[in-house]
Amino acid sequence: MKVDELLAPRILVVSGKGGVGKTTVSAALAVIAARTGRKVCVAEVDEKGSLPRLFGHGDLSYEPTELSPGIWGLNITAENALREYLHLQYHMRRLSHVFTGTHFVDYLATSAPGINDLLVIRKIWYLEQGPAKGGTNQTYDTIIVDAPAAGHMLTFVGAPQGFYDAIPVGPIRHQVQWVLDMIEDPARTRVSLVTTAEEMPVAETIETVEALHGRLGVGTGPMFANGLYDGLFKQKELSALNDVDPQDMIALARATGLDLDKDDISSAVSYARFLEARRAIQRRHLRVLRAGVDEPIVQLPFLFSAGLGAPDIITLADVIEARLAAL
Repeated sequence: MKVDELLAPRILVVSGKGGVGKTTVSAALAVIAARTGRKVCVAEVDEKGSLPRLFGHGDLSYEPTELSPGIWGLNITAENALREYLHLQYHMRRLSHVFTGTHFVDYLATSAPGINDLLVIRKIWYLEQGPAKGGTNQTYDTIIVDAPAAGHMLTFVGAPQGFYDAIPVGPIRHQVQWVLDMIEDPARTRVSLVTTAEEMPVAETIETVEALHGRLGVGTGPMFANGLYDGLFKQKELSALNDVDPQDMIALARATGLDLDKDDISSAVSYARFLEARRAIQRRHLRVLRAGVDEPIVQLPFLFSAGLGAPDIITLADVIEARLAAL
């Protein structure tokens, strides 16, 4: 699979069960897209703010900020999206500030469930349309949406259909149709899910793919299996763990400048066995994932870093490119 195939739709929605690394994968995909010369916008749709920190930046605002050469980021909130909508659609610049306070938006969300999600998706539509619709002064080749966790993501991408069914006629129905067309067109929008090779995330990923295809009619792209203990040891090295002589290991360590004792060696051997046991469990869950989805699965390594940053994102981007080419 070529990178151009991955980036063929202009909008890539990245989601997954909380904690599986969807924001990290979103950032790596942005790096890959920028390497091809594309102008990239990464949209956060919550306020956790972890995306800009991966690039060494502070919090994002509603206006796009350049995070890295060729990569811009913004944070989309329902309040700001409603303010922009009222201004662009009805030229209510002054009144929009009155109607878009937190309490008013909370009232809207209570009276019309799903309106917050629709407003956010409408902003993504503005980003896709670019200056042609007045929603942004820049045109982006690739828009990556760091979407809500998988459970909420289904209601997120399903919001336009719900409003389209609820509104029989009128201009708002037409506007919702524009957004719905964007979501349901696989040439414009695709969802990629991120999971870890564990029972609950894999089961949720399979269920989410089924819901996207069956209930919502939304296209999906490659899946990402993240955090794998992949290729840490050769089989010969694993076999040798049973015959480790602590004194030999201590001598080898000292030859490289490390001062280890028997407890250190014992801990290292135990940790190696633990990692291999975890790897065996991951392989089992990966088989379940492959059996449950038709999409290609890109396997990503566990990164032994205290805190992920720009170098780790570059590493993941390199791995994704290499493994896409091997698919």
